[in-house]
Amino acid sequence: MKVIIIGENAKEQALAYALEQNGNHQVLVCPGNPFTHEFEQSMEELPEPYHPEKVLETITAVDPDEIILLDEHLIRQGMTQDLARRGWDVIAPNQAAVEVIDDKLQWATLMKERNIPVADFLQKNTKQEAIDFIQEIGLPLVLKEANGLKRFAIPYNEDEAIDDVNEWFDSGCQGIIFSEFLSGVRFNLPVLAWKERVLPLLPFVVTRGVYENEDDPQAKGLGCVCGIHDEIATVYAQQAVQDVLVPFLKALDEQGIEYEGILTGEFIVSQQGPVCVNIKAGLSETGACALFPLMNFDLLKAWKQIKNGEQPAIKWRNRDSVSLVLVGKDYPQEDSKDQPIEVDEDFEGVIYGNHAALKDGQLVSDGGRVLIVSGMGHNLLDAATQALESAKHIHCADLIYRTDIGKEADQKEA
Repeated sequence: MKVIIIGENAKEQALAYALEQNGNHQVLVCPGNPFTHEFEQSMEELPEPYHPEKVLETITAVDPDEIILLDEHLIRQGMTQDLARRGWDVIAPNQAAVEVIDDKLQWATLMKERNIPVADFLQKNTKQEAIDFIQEIGLPLVLKEANGLKRFAIPYNEDEAIDDVNEWFDSGCQGIIFSEFLSGVRFNLPVLAWKERVLPLLPFVVTRGVYENEDDPQAKGLGCVCGIHDEIATVYAQQAVQDVLVPFLKALDEQGIEYEGILTGEFIVSQQGPVCVNIKAGLSETGACALFPLMNFDLLKAWKQIKNGEQPAIKWRNRDSVSLVLVGKDYPQEDSKDQPIEVDEDFEGVIYGNHAALKDGQLVSDGGRVLIVSGMGHNLLDAATQALESAKHIHCADLIYRTDIGKEADQKEA
């Protein structure tokens, strides 16, 4: 099967590897990154000339059997519908579905109306209402901008919370959604969905923050762990699917919104079970680089079986995995730009390009979270050791990475 994956980051590259290795598919990633050019060898006939950055031209010339769209920005712009109108099969949610997922007030209200476990929330639409609420309720609280820049914060104290409110409303914010801050085991669970039918993928736990032994829920992921035998995978993930994701997708379908593609829920484990605190149309970069290497089945075959109402036979490698992000040393305050990156000749793993570029044949940094590596092992400690060994083969004066990801989780399991 000829497949084109649209996107340029690590998740598209990780998915391409999984499809090529498990389904013998011919795969292209467009526009791709410096590490996705190797997939061109799998395509029997490439367009002449071939310019992967010209996505629509490439799709027209290749005429793929399936298109997978993971880039949320392109989905929001309506690319799913545009490609479907031109006659191609596209695995991706449409614009209407993503608009619901982007609107926390809308999806959280829908969950609450259906008695789906979701964190409590309310919206304040003026600066003074928001400040009064903070002073009345106190912290901890989760703040999310209801529109515009969609800013997000978990303030450490009341002064910081009020500063956030002032800054947001002074720069065009029209409302803030306040959610309860839940403590407990946190995990992400992606599913491949066709309406209310789902294929659960593996849950993963994201580690956020630049510093060792830090887990800042406000920060981007600097790595993640994916353990196939832990309690999250064997108990909580199934509960999250049955109690939250399937009922939510069914509720969407009843409102005429058909969700197709990958949907990721973020959960906190309460005494009653998993509670949804966020949902995302798509999949995180760190999660993709941890779970897709564990895939031991043809995802596209499973997709067709789901659509036909069949139960796919899926299999995961009997391994744990850890992904590790290499970031600029001044991240997240500043991006790393045009810093040369060298890779040892004896490197045997996979490097996922996230914000890297080729300039005059030289691999260079081109953003915040620049590269991702992953490791697999019989336990999380082995997987973390392998990921760290891969990172040691990458040399750049401006890149750093954490050395503790996966180790703490393995100690907890022991």
